Amino acid sequence: MIGTIEFYHRISDNLLFDVPLPLSSGLSSKTENIGALFNQGIELGVNVDVVKAQNLVWNVGLNLSTLKNEFTRLPQDEIISGSKKLMVGRSIYDYWLREWWGVDSDDGAALYRADDVEASSVRIKGNDTLTTDINNAKYKYSGTAIPDIFGSLTSSLRYKGLELSFMFTYQAGGLVLDYNYQSCMSSGTYGTGYSIDILNRWQEPGDITDVPRMDDTQTSNFNATSSRWLTDASFLNLRNLVLSYDIPENLTRRLGMTRARVYFSGENLFLINARKGMNVQQNFSGTTSNVYTPNRVITVGVNVNF
Repeated sequence: MIGTIEFYHRISDNLLFDVPLPLSSGLSSKTENIGALFNQGIELGVNVDVVKAQNLVWNVGLNLSTLKNEFTRLPQDEIISGSKKLMVGRSIYDYWLREWWGVDSDDGAALYRADDVEASSVRIKGNDTLTTDINNAKYKYSGTAIPDIFGSLTSSLRYKGLELSFMFTYQAGGLVLDYNYQSCMSSGTYGTGYSIDILNRWQEPGDITDVPRMDDTQTSNFNATSSRWLTDASFLNLRNLVLSYDIPENLTRRLGMTRARVYFSGENLFLINARKGMNVQQNFSGTTSNVYTPNRVITVGVNVNF
């Protein structure tokens, strides 16, 4: 068995940021090297020969990593950047989103945690002060894109001329902000693609669902950006698999060959995650865009040497 364990702590200093300037300067901002953050974590690698005999060899390898990311200096108290808010002591991967509560089972309205509790859109549900107006929804830190652990698992098994090898990649924990799914859950326009989950929308009093009432009074609220679209980013992907067979030498010589090998290989043969079609591996920052999930590629071939 061969194993390694490493701890890393990498500091990135003099990060570039646009620093706001007073209007009297004639400029809105200037770029300065004024930020700092660190990345730290553990990387573990293990490689084991489970079986090592004359005709049978089986090797297994495991890689596991963790990551912590944190700002230690910024040009201002907070910087909102898309779905993230940067602050000292927080991560560049921490989500800053309006807080989704759920669907009112009485009338199907989309409900969010209220910011202004005196607004006319406010509703009280138990101990929760909520709003039907997305513009009055409270912002909060809503988790992170950073997984608890991530890495790969490999295996190679060889028996005489037959060999099977594969690699899984995986991630446990973390959240993804699934913009693709959000767009498929919109009230939309003609010609727009929809998710079949819209069929689960609220339709009559007493319905328990996480899809609001769908009508023209909720156009801005029906699929508004909020913590509603955060999804578990855990996944298991069979990244590649190869099955091959070396034809015996006594047979290849008769055919005038020095070596012959037949093989089957596959890439991205299956992916297990929280939602079909979601590509968690697209972006480590945890956001998705309109790109295809990795293609499944299957190849069958013969290698011959003369």
